[in-house]
Amino acid sequence: MNLPEPTTIKDERLPVLEALADERIGELPAADVPRDQAILVEEHGGVARLAAARREQVLAALERAVRSRRLDWVGRSLDQGEVLDAFASHCAHELDEVEVLAAAPTRLTLGWRRERASVELRAGTVALERLGEHNPALLLCPLSAASVARLADDQRLARRLAICDLVRLEKINAVRASVFVYFEWFLRDAYGVKLVTAAEFTRVLIARGVLSLGMG
Repeated sequence: MNLPEPTTIKDERLPVLEALADERIGELPAADVPRDQAILVEEHGGVARLAAARREQVLAALERAVRSRRLDWVGRSLDQGEVLDAFASHCAHELDEVEVLAAAPTRLTLGWRRERASVELRAGTVALERLGEHNPALLLCPLSAASVARLADDQRLARRLAICDLVRLEKINAVRASVFVYFEWFLRDAYGVKLVTAAEFTRVLIARGVLSLGMG
C-alpha cells in the first residue's frame, strides 16, 4: 500500500501524539486528537490510537523536539538531551548505588536498592495520570497550568509523579525517590543550577487549603 507523503507534525500537537505513542497510555478519546493530525491516527469507536505506519515518524519527531529543547544556564547553553545523556553516564560510572536498568534517547529507567524510577524527556503531560501507575516518574518538560492543577488536585498522583521544567529551573516534586534526589544533586554539581518549587503550585495549594501560611 502506498502511504501519503509524511505530514508536518506541529510542535503544539506533539503532547497528544506523545501520549498515543507511549505504551503506558496508547489511546485517547478521538475528540482529544486535533483533526489536522488525523493522518497520523486510527479511530475506532470514538477511541484514537497512533497509526502503526506512522509510529516511526512520530517517534522521530518527538525525540528531536524533546532532546533539542534549549537550556541557557549560568552562561552555558545546551540541550535537554545532553543533560539526560550526561546523567545516564554519571549514574553508570560514578554512582555505585544507582543502576541504569534501561537507557533510551528520551527515558532512563533507574534502580536504587529496591526502588525503580524513570527520568524522562517529554513534550507535555497529556494523560499524565497513567505515567505514574507503576514506578515513579520524573518528567522533564514544560510546566503548564493544567499539570499544576492536576497534581494539586490529586495528592496520590503527586506522590508518584514529578515534573521538572529545566528551562525555568522549577519543579513539582513530592515523590520520595532517591534517584530524583541524585538528579538534583547532579544538576547542582555538574552545571551549578538549582531547582526550586514552582510558585504556581504553591499558590494553588494555598488557594485550595492544602497549605497554609502561618503568621509569627
